[in-house]
Amino acid sequence: MSKKIFNRITLVTGLFAIVIFVYIRTGNVDKPEAIAKIEKTLPAVIDYNIHVKPILSDKCFLCHGPDKKNGQKAGLDLSNSEGAYAVLKNGRRAIVPGRLGKSELYARIITTDEELMMPKKESHRVLTDYQKAVLIKWIEQGAVYKPHWAFIPPEKHPLPEVKNTSWVKNGIDNFVLHKLEEDGLAPSPEADKETLLRRVFLDLTGLPPTVEETDAFLADKSADAYEKVVDRLISSPRYGEKKALDWLDLARYADTHGYTVDRYRPMWPWRDWVIKAFNENMPYDQFVTWQLAGDLLPNATREQKLATAFNRNHPQNMEGGIINEEFRSEYVVDRTNTLGTAFLGLTISCARCHDHKFDPVSQKDFYSLYSFFNNVDEAGQISFDQRQIPGPSMLLTDTRQDSVISYLKNQEKEKAAELVTIEQQEKNSFEQWRNALGNNSPFDLNKGLQAHYSFDKLVNNAFVNEVSARDKGQVADPVIVPGISGNAFKSNGDDILKLGKVGIFNRFQPFSIGVWVNIPAGTNKGVIFHKGDGDITYSFHGYYLNLQEGKAEFLMSHTWPYNNILKVTEDTLPKGKWIQLTLTYSGNSKADGIKLFVDGKEAKLVTEKDNLYKDILFGRGDEPGLQVGADWRGTGFKDGLVDELYIYDRILTPSEVQMLVQRSSKQPVQPGAIPAADLEQYYFSNISAAWKQKEKEWRALMQERNKEMEKIPEIMVMEEMKKPRATHILLRGAYDAPGREVQPDVPNAILPWPAGLRKDRMGLAKWLMDPQNPLTARVAVNRYWQLYFGTGLQKNADNFGNQGGFPTHPELLDWLAVTFRESGWDVKALQKLIVLSATYRQASYAKPELLAKDPDNSLLARGPAFRMSAEMIRDAALTASGLLYEKTGGESVKPYQPEGLWRVNSEVYVQDTGANLYRRSMYTFWRRTNPPPSMSTFDAPLRSSCVVQRQKTSTPLQSLILLNDPQFTEASRALAANAMKKYENDADQIRYCYRALTGRKPSPKETAILERLYTDELEKFKAEPSAMKGWLTSGASVTATKTPQLLAACTVMASTIMNSDAFVTRR
Repeated sequence: MSKKIFNRITLVTGLFAIVIFVYIRTGNVDKPEAIAKIEKTLPAVIDYNIHVKPILSDKCFLCHGPDKKNGQKAGLDLSNSEGAYAVLKNGRRAIVPGRLGKSELYARIITTDEELMMPKKESHRVLTDYQKAVLIKWIEQGAVYKPHWAFIPPEKHPLPEVKNTSWVKNGIDNFVLHKLEEDGLAPSPEADKETLLRRVFLDLTGLPPTVEETDAFLADKSADAYEKVVDRLISSPRYGEKKALDWLDLARYADTHGYTVDRYRPMWPWRDWVIKAFNENMPYDQFVTWQLAGDLLPNATREQKLATAFNRNHPQNMEGGIINEEFRSEYVVDRTNTLGTAFLGLTISCARCHDHKFDPVSQKDFYSLYSFFNNVDEAGQISFDQRQIPGPSMLLTDTRQDSVISYLKNQEKEKAAELVTIEQQEKNSFEQWRNALGNNSPFDLNKGLQAHYSFDKLVNNAFVNEVSARDKGQVADPVIVPGISGNAFKSNGDDILKLGKVGIFNRFQPFSIGVWVNIPAGTNKGVIFHKGDGDITYSFHGYYLNLQEGKAEFLMSHTWPYNNILKVTEDTLPKGKWIQLTLTYSGNSKADGIKLFVDGKEAKLVTEKDNLYKDILFGRGDEPGLQVGADWRGTGFKDGLVDELYIYDRILTPSEVQMLVQRSSKQPVQPGAIPAADLEQYYFSNISAAWKQKEKEWRALMQERNKEMEKIPEIMVMEEMKKPRATHILLRGAYDAPGREVQPDVPNAILPWPAGLRKDRMGLAKWLMDPQNPLTARVAVNRYWQLYFGTGLQKNADNFGNQGGFPTHPELLDWLAVTFRESGWDVKALQKLIVLSATYRQASYAKPELLAKDPDNSLLARGPAFRMSAEMIRDAALTASGLLYEKTGGESVKPYQPEGLWRVNSEVYVQDTGANLYRRSMYTFWRRTNPPPSMSTFDAPLRSSCVVQRQKTSTPLQSLILLNDPQFTEASRALAANAMKKYENDADQIRYCYRALTGRKPSPKETAILERLYTDELEKFKAEPSAMKGWLTSGASVTATKTPQLLAACTVMASTIMNSDAFVTRR
């Protein structure tokens, strides 16, 4: 064909398409033949939520959805009737209800002109003819919009009538059977007793029944035999463990902080609380409220505060060089996203950088929710020292520690009262001492003097301590300049002047430090002196005198920013001149014990933090001493001058501070000019033998309490800051791009904030549990349904929004949600309701015609069947073998793991011994960067973010784990040994192993195959004894046997069953 003819055909085709397009736009409609044919197959009534919204959401909302600021094109919003019916810039309307010819949407979806077609081909969202037909019929029927189904409060629909009433066991079955009968289907028969027992055992406890438990159930012919088993399982401690395990994924629980360093964090006490809450059947509303806001309950108990560790389960970073605010913001984002996924079932994270593309959640909504979690005094960069728990934190004392701490505090109060008594008893002695002074100064500035550095000269390139020659001041390339008296040290801001083992005080030791400084003009930030290297670990462990925004700040810290004291001067310090600073500390571990004097006058200080309850010393042999002018990572005192530095192991009186300032003056201080309070303080602290002895006893008690406190473990929890932190919309989601300020609030599309409800996390929890909240109960019951059926009634458990699809049984979902709420949020009652239903009890095997019609079991015409979770597979093997150690709660354990995996970031995995090798998998130590490899292989998540639905894969590696992992080969051997102890006959041993692992008796065919395998392996091991070594030595346990070939052969047989579908599948 010539190019000329081709161009003519193309031109004619294009003109024809335009003519058709114009014809339609003028109101005339001739539907394409393909569309007309499909119309006969469409539902009689097209429903917006069921039929239309999934199409618009998937194909159109990306460009014509609710995100007006980013991505919405042509000013068209098809997510609501107002936008769809509105007049566009070209004078047309996208949809005119009932009038196809006037609807731009109709013209655009049927045109063949690629320039006019919507969606465009390059979007890869082109509509099918069926989808076009649905939209066309909907417009013809009036294009009625409805609120998104999930944003309408659930109603308790009446139970549907069914024909086969004898099948129904509770309300669940009415809804399921009604739908089956509408589709001309019948439910499957009830599963056999063995299968049903194993199913409910695994679902309620995560463990399979033993052979003995199976036999007992088979022997029980009573009508309520099954219900009795259900009641027993729900009352078992194992029930709480199973439910808690499912919650750990959602709560992103791990035993390490994550990121590159990924060090240990002690969060297991929260895990124990979750197990206890499920076992005690804590109502779901209370369970959620305590975790979101337990600390805000009136007179919150320790248990209620512990529950809030849920909010701190997210990863935290301790890497050097990171930006603190960037990661602090990430932690708040994580808590916000977790709220959205776990409790609202929405992809709220999509609104972090811009308005949600598909759901009515704006960026403002995201940061309004973010604001609820933004009022926590936490750091983005946590301490590198894993002993220093990131705040806010809570002490986890035991009964003994509570008793000891209480006793010591009472003893301290008694000693403090005795000090007051001595002061009253010695008033006359004090007056006599005072009168005897005459014109002499009462003060001895050498008393308690630990160090004095004049900086006048260098000896062997070091500054001399005038008190002790041992503690020299050393710095690289020291610089001396004229000072206030003689010479002074000039800091370069980078090299630290280390003064030796001086200035080492704990939080209950009084001390004073005086120094002359000259602050360069333009310098507003820098460290003047500090004791500690806590800046390296980013805990600021120790004490610091800093220049911050031109003001002096004094920090005493165990862990920044929570466990510390911080005081700041109201006024800025003078610059370009010599000033004298003296810090005094009473040793009471309180902010009121700190005073700062500037040129001898007490400065006004603002207390910003007052929460120091653990020590400021490192408690190690190489305890650092006082350091001047710089620290390892912070801003140094560049070009700052330092002179006449004094360190005392006692608190100086204000008069003594003035003496330090006036020490170069020739005029003595007159006793009459000294305030009586200063003389009294000095007398009792330095002269009175009785008072000093009693103070020594008092401080000894405090030191004892300090030692006890250091032993007490801590856990991260939530605690509101007294002064709320301002929250801003972060443009593009960037921590350093704040937009307008927002207040705590919720998306109005879900449920407007109720009047009178306080806007904090407690209010948020009450909003979640409000009877009018359309999501909370639905999301919860859907997730519970998913645990039993493999898939929720709403298949996407993490997305109840426009992209999440429509429930398979919407009326059932709503009925369950309202029933759950009306029961008082009774979790155990909901589980029992589900497992007692006929729907749950159905056999999981289906005829080919049913599989063809309903391959994913959406209609629930058969029982659920799916592979067990990673934890259930391991626990089932341990249970069947008799190795499982059923201890509830406690620290995480470290069972078998391939060597060297942790060395990627300089850690060593130290495998446990004894019973800890055989504990339930939920207690296995979870390192985010190196999760247990066998768990990961079987699809366990990383636990770096909230996960409510595990992926399901089938890979060769999974079979290799079951064949070669020591945990499974050892379990196979232990099971084989048990079988051989019980039975001498091969067939009986096979039957026992098969029942222990699968819950049922093997078929004759399966028995024959396993007998042949047993015989073949026995002959192999007799001929080649070395081949059985791995089977007999794998794992830490020792199995004594006089017939090793028989044990090895039986072990191979048990391992083979463990690798079968019958073992790993929960039917």
